[in-house]
Amino acid sequence: MDQRWPHDTVDVLGVRVSRTGVGQFRSLVAAAVKERTKLTVTFANPDYVLKAQKDPGLRDLMNGFDLNLPDGWGVVLAARIFGLPVPGRMANDDLTDDLFGQPADEGWRVFLFGNAPGVADEAAVNVQKWYPGLNIAGTQHGHWADEHGRLPAETAERLVAEINDASPDILHVGLGTPLQQQFVTEYRDRLTAPVIITCGAYFEHLAERRDYYPAWVLKLRVGFLYRLAREPRRLWRRYTIELGAYLTRVVLHRLRHGRQDRGAKPAA
Repeated sequence: MDQRWPHDTVDVLGVRVSRTGVGQFRSLVAAAVKERTKLTVTFANPDYVLKAQKDPGLRDLMNGFDLNLPDGWGVVLAARIFGLPVPGRMANDDLTDDLFGQPADEGWRVFLFGNAPGVADEAAVNVQKWYPGLNIAGTQHGHWADEHGRLPAETAERLVAEINDASPDILHVGLGTPLQQQFVTEYRDRLTAPVIITCGAYFEHLAERRDYYPAWVLKLRVGFLYRLAREPRRLWRRYTIELGAYLTRVVLHRLRHGRQDRGAKPAA
């Protein structure tokens, strides 16, 4: 984590999660664009935290980002249990107005890199419709990994050059975890975009509709059940066995180690 962006964090089973509110997030992004100083942003959900427990390399990748925002109520709950609450869930879907509304207002250039061929293009059309004046510097799909799940060096070099030629202020990278974190970590100093944000399958949501989760789903905080109902074959294990394992580890950690700090308050 770059100390140029100091902020409060909470340790969620070894993953350093940012206790950053939307207001502070917008301020940090604005400062990075204005100063042309690198700010890297990724997201921690229960699935990633559980995998990071078993994979120190993934944990180090996630902890190496400047901001590691809480994606999922399971992470929000864990922070509260550990005594250092975060302001709330801050997944990509929660920040659409900030990720695209702020650049539209400020005149910043945005590049969408990732997901299946054509998806970023469809997402770009929608966000430009929802946020008039938004400047999309470019789009590129993310299906470049080899049979081993790695991004070949020559391909990565070409993609970095293409992105840099577009001169974006904000780059969204949707390659899936851990490939997107690996790409950002390896090429962050070669990429000229001051703000780089990982986003998983977020472009698929934007290509479908602006509010991916219905209001009642957000109100009841059952986004995981909504996704499970939509993709049961792919997600059933993540949202049953693995989610149960994650919550068990959170409770056991709390019982063994107690609260991290009773007096700290999250940033707004």
